Amino acid sequence: MLVRLSWSARLMLPVLISLSTLAIPAFALTPQEVVARVQQKYDITGAFKAYFRQESRLRTSGTTDTAEGLVYFRKPCQMRWEYQKPPGQRKEVISDGQQVWIYIPQDHMVMVYPLGQVLRSDLVMRFFSGLGELQKDFNIAWRRPYQEGRPLKIDLRPVTPQPELQWLALTIDPQSYVVQALEFANAYGDQTYITFNQLQLNVQLKSDFFSFTPPPGVEVVTDSM
Repeated sequence: MLVRLSWSARLMLPVLISLSTLAIPAFALTPQEVVARVQQKYDITGAFKAYFRQESRLRTSGTTDTAEGLVYFRKPCQMRWEYQKPPGQRKEVISDGQQVWIYIPQDHMVMVYPLGQVLRSDLVMRFFSGLGELQKDFNIAWRRPYQEGRPLKIDLRPVTPQPELQWLALTIDPQSYVVQALEFANAYGDQTYITFNQLQLNVQLKSDFFSFTPPPGVEVVTDSM
């Protein structure tokens, strides 16, 4: 299956996760302030590991695909997504800060993209790489009015429209400001929903954990966006 580099938006968004409790209660904050505090926490977050579940609904085909696995991230631009389920659709998405590899073992193929191309074309990934600001790149509003005891729902719309990201919704814990889930859609009507749990912050990861050497017999496809 050919993987679009809209993957970059989907795969970097989890970096918003944080565990610290903020002193100001959620109901006293504007949505812009909530996002600013999440971004501030991202800026000081070290390497982390989390279990994710992803559900993708494709409008053209009317199908829904699900996947589960582990994600690792280390600022500024290192990441590793290990898609473990379903077993017949295993894949890995890895960035060492310079290149992005998308490895599909059952197809004996790896696709390689320069990270710089992703950063230039994708404002979401620019943010997660520390090169963008949500306050400048998005119009921010409540997706659902504040309700005591319920997760915060934030709606983000790109200031400059782009086909790969029409809107982004964040679900945030009102006590810890952990991002529990995110959902986004593109101009084609496709939607992706990702939840996170079993989060571990400040995990120790070696640099070569974020590099990839193609196994023997694997076709290497170099592509551009």
